[in-house]
Amino acid sequence: MDTTLDVSPRSETGKGWARRTRAEGQVPAVVYGPNTDAQPVTVDPNALVNLFKVTQDRNTIVNVKLGGTTHPCLVREVQRHPLTRAIVHVDFYAVPKDREIEVMVPLQAVGRPKGATLGGRVRLIRRSVRAKAIYNKLPKQFDIDVAPLDIGDRIQASELPMPDGVSLVFDNDFNVVELYGKKAAPVAETPEED
Repeated sequence: MDTTLDVSPRSETGKGWARRTRAEGQVPAVVYGPNTDAQPVTVDPNALVNLFKVTQDRNTIVNVKLGGTTHPCLVREVQRHPLTRAIVHVDFYAVPKDREIEVMVPLQAVGRPKGATLGGRVRLIRRSVRAKAIYNKLPKQFDIDVAPLDIGDRIQASELPMPDGVSLVFDNDFNVVELYGKKAAPVAETPEED
């Protein structure tokens, strides 16, 4: 899928210029990174929104095309108007091609837990976890297989299967999902009569 986004360089700044730019259907933005000098640009906010509607992935690498150069970027920050929620500014982080970067990756429970037959319910304790990888290996989400869970069982971050080239970032292990509910009381055995 093509995630290329054309941007235009800008030299002007200030509130008046920003208002005129937004009236023309563009918003101020900046492209920056460890190997890239900060470059002020303008971008079509509708093109950016449409791109993310298609990918459904907040960690999409956007190929920002500026002049004859394309920079693979993550959208680090989107500033919105407090009332209209319209985009007013975008920060594009030009990712290093040779170093791992850290992002938050959503978690998704998949499967039907065996404890569900007793009324158990899946609870995602964490909606996302911090992971690191080279920019072209960033996962869209982590699927957690909850099929083997009984009531009271939990899965920890360290138990999540990681794709090649991806690792989790955490200081202390933590629970990410549990199956909760009331456990059935044991049935008392009745003594046999002679």
